[in-house]
Amino acid sequence: LFLLLISLFLLHAGLSQGCLPQGITFSRQAQIDSFQINYPNCTHILGNVKITGTDSINNLNGLSVLTSIGGYLQILDWFPNLTQLTGLNSLTSIGGDLWINSTYLTNLSGLNALTSIGGNFSITHCNSMTNLSGIASLTSVGGFVNITANYFSLKSLTGLESLSSIQGELYITGNNELSSLSGLSGLSSIRGRLTIQYNDSLSSLSGLNNIAASSIDSLVIIVNPSLTTCEVQSVCAYLANPGGTIEIHDNATGCNNQQEVEAACSAIGVQNITNESPFSLYPNPASTIITIETSTLPTQSQVTVSNLEGQELITLQISGHKTKIDINTLSNGIYFVRLTSDKTLATGKFIKQ
Repeated sequence: LFLLLISLFLLHAGLSQGCLPQGITFSRQAQIDSFQINYPNCTHILGNVKITGTDSINNLNGLSVLTSIGGYLQILDWFPNLTQLTGLNSLTSIGGDLWINSTYLTNLSGLNALTSIGGNFSITHCNSMTNLSGIASLTSVGGFVNITANYFSLKSLTGLESLSSIQGELYITGNNELSSLSGLSGLSSIRGRLTIQYNDSLSSLSGLNNIAASSIDSLVIIVNPSLTTCEVQSVCAYLANPGGTIEIHDNATGCNNQQEVEAACSAIGVQNITNESPFSLYPNPASTIITIETSTLPTQSQVTVSNLEGQELITLQISGHKTKIDINTLSNGIYFVRLTSDKTLATGKFIKQ
């Protein structure tokens, strides 16, 4: 019995032993297909893994036994037939960086079991991805997160909802079609600079609400020509008590400089910023009349319209599910709407033109 137990222990140790401390590069489909033959029982690669080249790699199924990588994983993909990462479904952790630079990948499907990245996480030049679905188990990144130069198709960060902590900086830059950051709604802390720049279609920072302001050591929000809404909880709290430098310019009106953002934060109150408003406001932009519509009418509720300086210009009691507000006397520009009652507070924004 003793010898049998020793034999089973040695067998288990052999099966779970790490391999390839020098790392490995895959540049041909044949290398991937023969991986389990060439490296039997290799489930944990100690070194780096690189998938790169110009040969026609079309799947990663031969890597299905991998559960962890001690070094980095780089996918530098010029393979038109490799559109998903199916084959990496058993991979739960990467000790180093995860760097994906792929023209043809359509999403991150195949990384569904990955929970942690020890180093940096970089998504660049992925010009066929519309979102980051397929990596829903990722909760932590040990370095920075860099989502950069995905010029042509990345519209949202859907797929990152489970990501709660980044032990480095957060860069979101040069993503021309990116219109929503809501995929980052679960992110509670970073460690370093928060940079949002050169994202042509981004109109709101909603999705960054839950980042602790104390975890941000500098703030850069520049050259996002459609960005009008920057008054999210994390940004407002940081501006109220900055731990480092602030650079805000060349965005749309409402977020074009630090003073505009601070005014917007002041108008709605840092502690009262909500992710979703319980009322709708239309039309927007408007020139003569706006309508406030709410499905559940609070008791003793009123609506207030204020400007960027926080001055209250219009105050009305709400008496029904639809309230019309005459804005003829207002100058062209951005205004805030605040709905208050004895129990609730919600905010919105409209443009007078």
